[in-house]
Amino acid sequence: MSVDEAYSEHLETHPVFQTLIAAVILVTAYFSLNPPLGSRAPTPILMFVMVIMVFVFINFRTLEISIADGRLVVGYGFAKSRVRLSDIVYVEVIRPPFWRYGGFGIRWGWDGSVGYIVDYRRGVRVTRRRGMPIFFSTRNPERILQILDQQRNSPTHQPPPPTS
Repeated sequence: MSVDEAYSEHLETHPVFQTLIAAVILVTAYFSLNPPLGSRAPTPILMFVMVIMVFVFINFRTLEISIADGRLVVGYGFAKSRVRLSDIVYVEVIRPPFWRYGGFGIRWGWDGSVGYIVDYRRGVRVTRRRGMPIFFSTRNPERILQILDQQRNSPTHQPPPPTS
């Protein structure tokens, strides 16, 4: 945690997701290195697919959540949402139904939100002034809610007054 960081959490993705990606990597590696006899298997393409899958596995392995420097940052690897605390309109702790997002990872919900899903336990839904609402899984939803309320209500993080 950095000096200005109010909260930081790292969650491993669901074991089923990790297992499926690892299986695809192993099968692709096997067939790219051992093509069946007499076949003209496109080994370079299979090797490229394997490299892509290794990248996906590494990038989407950990969900990172942080509150620092007046921002909430949630995401996997390079795919992150950054929200200024002053842009947050409403924050709530919810347990989303599976049908809303339909899986794990980065998901677009039926309600127009973006979900960063590790599991379907309780998480935090953030509604902002501009942009899609964000839902993310967390082990400490009440703590995040408390920190966001404190940070948003502190004098250093007040939104600018409206201009007339």
